[in-house]
Amino acid sequence: MRREAGMTLVEVMISAVVLSLLMLALSASLRTFATTYTAVEQSADRTARLREVTYFLRHVLREAYAPHRGALHVSDSEISWLAPIDRVGAAGGVTWLRLRRAGDTVMLDFAIPDSETAEKARTDPAWGDVIPSQVLLENVRRFQVEAIKAPSRSGYNDDDDEALNDELPPGVQLEWELEGMSWPPLIVAFDDYEMVR
Repeated sequence: MRREAGMTLVEVMISAVVLSLLMLALSASLRTFATTYTAVEQSADRTARLREVTYFLRHVLREAYAPHRGALHVSDSEISWLAPIDRVGAAGGVTWLRLRRAGDTVMLDFAIPDSETAEKARTDPAWGDVIPSQVLLENVRRFQVEAIKAPSRSGYNDDDDEALNDELPPGVQLEWELEGMSWPPLIVAFDDYEMVR
């Protein structure tokens, strides 16, 4: 009579433990893969957003012009200017734009100039009346705006900071630092700047 041998209880227990360890390792590796994939996807989305913002700002800042005193205003954390832009919301053409930091975001505000506002010096436009403000960047740790000073015959004039807001400087530099991401400064030269003064 032939005897059939099966698995003992100890062998079944050892097999179950080994299988459980394999399943645990597999689930941990799948969880790590999913977390890594999500982080890479978020980083790629943020980089794409920064590229879009950089391209847009380079375009609208390059076309800034100063038809009157105070049309361009630059401070440490804000810049406002007039520029022709494509249709945004309900308006297009020459538009007031203001780039500013609000908490941990960088906002872009719009205002439509009327003839009276456009001709007055240092008049604060009605920001957001026609076109709502847009959030350009989130999780901003630092945002700084600096006008590039024009050279004089004797070199750069550091004493006349107020003149930067009275006429169009050669350009502007924007720097921002986002949480967990660095980005090079954006330096834009104004198309309407006159090199010979």
